[in-house]
Amino acid sequence: MADEKPHFTAEIHIEAEPDAVWDVLMDYEALPEWSNAFQGTDKPMKEGEVSTAYFFNPATHQTIEFTHPVHVYEPKRRFGWSGKLGGGHHDRHIYEMLPHPEGGTIFRQSDGLYGKPSSIMTRMMEHSIDHTYKSFNKRLKARVESLYPKARKGE
Repeated sequence: MADEKPHFTAEIHIEAEPDAVWDVLMDYEALPEWSNAFQGTDKPMKEGEVSTAYFFNPATHQTIEFTHPVHVYEPKRRFGWSGKLGGGHHDRHIYEMLPHPEGGTIFRQSDGLYGKPSSIMTRMMEHSIDHTYKSFNKRLKARVESLYPKARKGE
């Protein structure tokens, strides 16, 4: 699984330092106020341990759970998990906060559905996930920049 390349990546430039982006992502109590997807985990993450991640499902307006092993956890930099999904697939989802050379942060999510050969249904699911990630990234940017306004350029 370690050499699987992501099927899609969504990234955005946020005018704040990686620590600020991390802090907003780890504030699980506030996530439901702005996040259209990720709602937190059941406990602090640690690489190699199993964690349950919670996501808002816009189709049902309910929270869904995915219990996956955490395959990467580097505080203030990146975290992610992999595990079984439905339909004979598994994923490898990573959130990254990368310093931008001109200031701020590149926030990146990468993922893919692996396992069963690709089908029209797989591609439709990936398209939906990709759209959700891009929307999440825009909401994260707005949230971070509203909480850390002095971090924006020109201030």
